[in-house]
Amino acid sequence: MAVAAAIPWKVILRALPMVAVTAKELWNYWSSRPRTAPVDPNADLTTQLASVGERLAALESAETEQAKLVSQMAEQLQGIARCAAVGYWLGFSGLLLSCVALLLAAFR
Repeated sequence: MAVAAAIPWKVILRALPMVAVTAKELWNYWSSRPRTAPVDPNADLTTQLASVGERLAALESAETEQAKLVSQMAEQLQGIARCAAVGYWLGFSGLLLSCVALLLAAFR
């Protein structure tokens, strides 16, 4: 297993307030975004098709943004998994060293 680079915890902890504010702003944006009007079933076919086309373009744009966000989340989770693996192996190594130290102290 490859050893990951050191975790810049100071940088992460300093960025947490900014992350929280940005997440709140993102939530406010998505919760207050303008809603598209429903398609009028009594309108002529050309108007209905234009309305459906606009809604489809908006959905495609939102889907692209969501795919980008999911990709970023996957990269972050991969980094967290790498750091957790390093933490696991460091903890396991510490446990082994402490067991060896106890055995050496007991049999001296």
